[in-house]
Amino acid sequence: MDKLLKYNGVQEALKFLREDDERTLQEHLEMCQIPAPSYEEGEKAEYVRKKMVDAGLSEVHVDEVGNVLGSWKGTGNGPRIMVAGHTDTVFPRETDLTLKKEGERYSCPGIGDDTRAVAELLSLARAMKATGIRGEGDIVFCANVCEEGLGDLRGIKHVFKDMANTEEHYDGFVSIDDKKTSGIIYQAVGSERYLVTFHGTGGHSFTGFGIPNPIHAMGRAIAKISDLQTPKNPKTTFSVGVVNGGTSVNVIAAECSMLVDMRSVDAGELEKLSAKLHQAIEEAVNEENARWGYGTLSSESTGTLDDNNMTAKSSVGDTAGAVPVNADNGNRETPAEDDRIAVTFEQKGRRPAGTQDKSCQIVQAANAANQAIGMETLYIGAASTDANIPISLGIPAITVGWGGKGGGEHTIHEWYEPVESWKGPQRDLLLLLALSGYENIREYQLPRINPKGK
Repeated sequence: MDKLLKYNGVQEALKFLREDDERTLQEHLEMCQIPAPSYEEGEKAEYVRKKMVDAGLSEVHVDEVGNVLGSWKGTGNGPRIMVAGHTDTVFPRETDLTLKKEGERYSCPGIGDDTRAVAELLSLARAMKATGIRGEGDIVFCANVCEEGLGDLRGIKHVFKDMANTEEHYDGFVSIDDKKTSGIIYQAVGSERYLVTFHGTGGHSFTGFGIPNPIHAMGRAIAKISDLQTPKNPKTTFSVGVVNGGTSVNVIAAECSMLVDMRSVDAGELEKLSAKLHQAIEEAVNEENARWGYGTLSSESTGTLDDNNMTAKSSVGDTAGAVPVNADNGNRETPAEDDRIAVTFEQKGRRPAGTQDKSCQIVQAANAANQAIGMETLYIGAASTDANIPISLGIPAITVGWGGKGGGEHTIHEWYEPVESWKGPQRDLLLLLALSGYENIREYQLPRINPKGK
């Protein structure tokens, strides 16, 4: 990095980024007032597309899923690197996005995560255009969709879906997506998320009493899930995050559901936990059916993840032919097979896990870039970010922080302060040039990846 800093072009670009900070903040504040929940990022995408064109990037376009991409061509045959920030936020479209300011602090839902990063992408592009600075390889700027929640990394999954294409492959990936400017995330926390729905026939709480109750079955399942044992290292977690169902206090529900989240940095542990979850739920359903004298259901699983919506379905039991129970059906001395509970699993998300060593080339390049502008690196380690996808594919990838200070992410009280905010893009400029190779400086240059089958 010391060699990089000696080049006039690099110094000019660093100076530009500091002087461009006010414009970056203005665009940042404009974008945070544009609604952009996952799958509804179109308006913000169009804003970014126009800005990328103005910044001088080539091949600017919006792809099939809504990602905005533009390229800054390299000088030679170096690695192809992507730098990304996501356009979606966790907030519904109807959320009040009124911008507020108190002192130097701005507040607005989504102002940090990850709107600041997208603004910094535009500043980086302007700096490269203004100074003419280029690495050896192409640098692709990406404002991607669907990083948050049930967006399930859809944007970056699409980007990396065809690594066998010699023209479209990437040799490295940098995501800007953390409130700690000097932070480096280099391990991928994988996750599986399920919508689990319990189906019954339902009935009156008094006259229909004696049939299996879907909510009771779900309660049994939650109790079993809460007792699952997972390793502390590698850290593996689970949570029932949302429960729904029922119509009235005096009704045996016909249906209820829960959303379940499981995470681990180890793909094997995540697979084991998923199997335990399915077993616990199946046992809970069978126990609820047996409690009321109904037969045991067989387990059945069908479906695979769809590339577009990342949804899979499986089931325990069969709800076909079930006949709703009328509230006036009288007592139920003889169990009816149609009254058994069944359960379906709908996979709402799958994020692959992966690890890289702290000492690997891309991590240490980011560390050196931090130090070059006077920041001490914070090794965050593991998180669930867009970098999950390339890490899981064996492609060098990290997530770093944006410039400034922020907090309250994923709440309506999210805030941002532009304190030395230019340091984020300055670090990213040095990092990208080092990974790409610049003027025969190749200490941190990433190797080109040979796509499979080529």
